[in-house]
Amino acid sequence: MSNEIQNYTLIPNNMVQNIISDNINKPSYIQLYGKRTVTYFKQLIELQNIKEDINYSIDMILWKIGIKNSLNIKKERKYFKDFLINIHKNSLINFNSNINLQKINSSDFLVSKLNIYDYKEKEDNKKYKINFFILLDSEYNKIMNEYSENFDKYNLLNLFCNIKSRIFINSADTLLTEKKPEVSYPSYNTIMNDIFLESDKTLRKYIDELVRLDLVRFDYAGDMIIKNSNDKPIRRKANFTYALFKEGWENELENAITLFRSQKREVGWSFLTKEKEISANEKRSITQKINMLEKLFKDKNLTQSQNKELKQLKRKQDKWKVEYDEGINIRKLEEDKLKDKYPDKDLSEIYDDMGFENKAKRAYIEEEEEEDNNEIDIKSIGE
Repeated sequence: MSNEIQNYTLIPNNMVQNIISDNINKPSYIQLYGKRTVTYFKQLIELQNIKEDINYSIDMILWKIGIKNSLNIKKERKYFKDFLINIHKNSLINFNSNINLQKINSSDFLVSKLNIYDYKEKEDNKKYKINFFILLDSEYNKIMNEYSENFDKYNLLNLFCNIKSRIFINSADTLLTEKKPEVSYPSYNTIMNDIFLESDKTLRKYIDELVRLDLVRFDYAGDMIIKNSNDKPIRRKANFTYALFKEGWENELENAITLFRSQKREVGWSFLTKEKEISANEKRSITQKINMLEKLFKDKNLTQSQNKELKQLKRKQDKWKVEYDEGINIRKLEEDKLKDKYPDKDLSEIYDDMGFENKAKRAYIEEEEEEDNNEIDIKSIGE
């Protein structure tokens, strides 16, 4: 990426992520207002003047998006009008006068103010925006103008924003020796819960499209094995690790995965070589073959050799299903192993030593709550 100044938009994280704050789940704006949400808000933000007033009409916003004389213009106008009605209902936008949004025309002139950012007051008593990421115009334009026709450009933009909003960014004054990899690693389930992509297969195709557009790169730490208290092996796939496509992305991914493996080994995991891994495509192929052979068995058309193959495939399937036991509380399993390894330390201290700030904070809060509960129990016994 060149050193020239680039235009950009500040996008709140909550626009593309479900956020849990004070035990309250705040759904992403995408989930609340539809897949065009990021695009609509970006156009509104760009039109803000120095007083943060926005002067616009529905047709102006659609024109900025590139929807001008489309055959679906009537439908697109309705989408944006419904969007305005819903975000106004939830106080994310205010109008300078009382208007009936149901009755406005697409050419009517509107003046609004947005209320979408979180703020923090610093020592100088000034308020600063927090909990946002930067969407470059170059990134936005590449997605909206260069995407393949078999992809939905809004879903592709939302996926990129979801990944980028989670990428760790080192502060400008961080020493070189203290810098952490600038990556993110949301699970497929996390992404699909945030935005409108509903299958692993579809999500993977969209990720590959972002790679084709030279927006992201990703790698994979491999399959992991950990043993529970009964010495039973439990298997999990590591999440993809994502980096933005920029100079040095190879080092970001390599360092992130090396660090991830090191941290996971610390809590009891071991990693399989890629030769031993069973890919999702392999599993899908085996499952489909089993279904086909079981249908032949049901119709009494199964040959002896096919019956033997069916039994072999089912044994293979049963093995990976047991290994990927979804009923296991992985977090508790990891924490129990850490406590066994460092019996003289609280979990919060262990996590702090490992550099897991958020986990250390969570463990400390839970330890304080447990201590308070124990104190109440002791008092009640005394009474």
